[in-house]
Amino acid sequence: MNPVGFFSELSPGWGLPESGSIRDAVRSTGEADEAEIVSYLLNGTEIWSEMSAGPDVLDTEGGLLTGIGSLYTDGEWIWRGDLSHYVSRHHVALPRQFLTHIREANHSPPKVPEKRLVTIATEDLGISLD
Repeated sequence: MNPVGFFSELSPGWGLPESGSIRDAVRSTGEADEAEIVSYLLNGTEIWSEMSAGPDVLDTEGGLLTGIGSLYTDGEWIWRGDLSHYVSRHHVALPRQFLTHIREANHSPPKVPEKRLVTIATEDLGISLD
């Protein structure tokens, strides 16, 4: 499993490797296909849903973001529910490998089989399903 967007300022981190500081990933403009990338992030398979809310760590006066602890996946990569906001609003850079993966999928995340979701939840995230 490849985690993306688990920046040090964002909580919860789920115990996944951090992507460094989100402030270092902010850019003045986004990728040419940023809208399609954001759509991919929004349309991944939700593997964990939380009703949590928190501030935009890059714009504390911007109001609360909901579902920040939620997790999405495409079966190979996993990301936080608020990553789409940071990409669309602050043009946060994503790893080249992930961008290539999204583009090779024509910006359309695959449907992740339930068996794979269970494996991710139990083995990669350590969630007990008992």
